[in-house]
Amino acid sequence: MNDTEAELAIAETYLSEMLAADQADDYEAFIKRFDPADLSGFNAEVFHNDVRLMRDDLGAYETRDYLGALKGFIDDEHPESLRFVWRATYQKNQALIIVGIHKINDVWYVNESTVSK
Repeated sequence: MNDTEAELAIAETYLSEMLAADQADDYEAFIKRFDPADLSGFNAEVFHNDVRLMRDDLGAYETRDYLGALKGFIDDEHPESLRFVWRATYQKNQALIIVGIHKINDVWYVNESTVSK
């Protein structure tokens, strides 16, 4: 058992929710696990544009394979921060997905969600 197994399960759940929100083009569902402090500059318009561009470039999401965990950028705003990486297969191509989470008052929040083609 690795030392990030519980956190990985949380990140997997959050990623599944965010991928479903991408598919539904649902901004509110996408941001529900984010720390509000990490949403500066990321609004519904940016989300919808990002979803459109991802669909154009990658096509529909199909599957993912977990690759590993990294320590996150730990600072006062992101204590107990971790980053998880997956190889995702989309209809047209593959990409890396990175989800960062941090814990505040026993609640895990998303602080990063990146798809890198």
